[in-house]
Amino acid sequence: MEKIKENIIKKGAIPVSEFIQIAMNEPENGYYLSQKPIGESGDFITAPEISQIFGEIIGVWAFDCFKKLNLNCDFQIIDLGGGKGTLLKDISRINKNKNTKYGFLEINKHLIKEQKNKIPQSRHYKKISEIPNLPTLFIGNEFLDVFPIKQFKKEKDKWKEVFVKLENNQFRFCLRDIENKKIYRDALKIVPPEADFFEINLMLDYFISKIGEFLKKNNGIVIFIDYGYVSGYGNTLQAIKNHKFVNPLDLPGKVDLTAHVNFSQIIYSAIKNNMDYFGPISQRKFFIKMGALKRLEILSETLKNKKDKNNLELGIKRIIEKDQMGELFKVIALAPKNKLIPEGFD
Repeated sequence: MEKIKENIIKKGAIPVSEFIQIAMNEPENGYYLSQKPIGESGDFITAPEISQIFGEIIGVWAFDCFKKLNLNCDFQIIDLGGGKGTLLKDISRINKNKNTKYGFLEINKHLIKEQKNKIPQSRHYKKISEIPNLPTLFIGNEFLDVFPIKQFKKEKDKWKEVFVKLENNQFRFCLRDIENKKIYRDALKIVPPEADFFEINLMLDYFISKIGEFLKKNNGIVIFIDYGYVSGYGNTLQAIKNHKFVNPLDLPGKVDLTAHVNFSQIIYSAIKNNMDYFGPISQRKFFIKMGALKRLEILSETLKNKKDKNNLELGIKRIIEKDQMGELFKVIALAPKNKLIPEGFD
């Protein structure tokens, strides 16, 4: 991508965070604005595309939360990112409440079109500030992993930051002095002392502060479901193209760049923003507690075709089995202080 090369030539090298930001969000050629990432013909498949039970369980959880809030007014469900709209479509299918409004926080023109086709009455927003002031459930399924990260590596007992340089017209990783000492010092508060390599999600704190402000003003809750760790460290930057892992520095703007979510950072941010947090727990534990296996049993009884039954079972297994998505993916919910205790968590 020429924009990245221009910046490197100008500066000598750029932080990994800047490389990711340009590769993913550059207005004309950024991955999230120009590609069709989700589905068999895309680069990856998310849980709502794997099983309808995923969306149905989230829907049951959502309406239980709204019931606990004792709302006698319109409320809304906003899907952060939203993919192809399948999650909200599955939620809306089981919803009998006429007061529910649906919306997406989305910037990809291809996905916006698909989302409108799935839920014609939905509205689209590019910023949280554009979202109407109503009690709200925010859903962030594989959303936080898209934000740029900074990476730090210890070399000879001294911390350095990971940058990207140009070498023989190829992008290469290198180490430089830390660009922003404040970000580095804040990150150390949640990094295990034995770590020799760690990452910090640059947008996570800012985003949670904005979500927190909105929920404190309007009431509601946010649930995040993502792959990551509760306490750990190491290099998790990865790139996916056509459902396969590739070199993160190859083909910027054409590959999906993500990093594992550090759920300790979410907790730290929730505390800073004076919010209650629930979890994190494994995706497996959450969906089993919320009745996913019982829902599988009920749906299976309605299906006559053996192949359909098998596909349904395979889908939910992929979501909850320990060696698939069940343990790697975690679930956490955040809400304004003392407003509600959601189901599904310890």
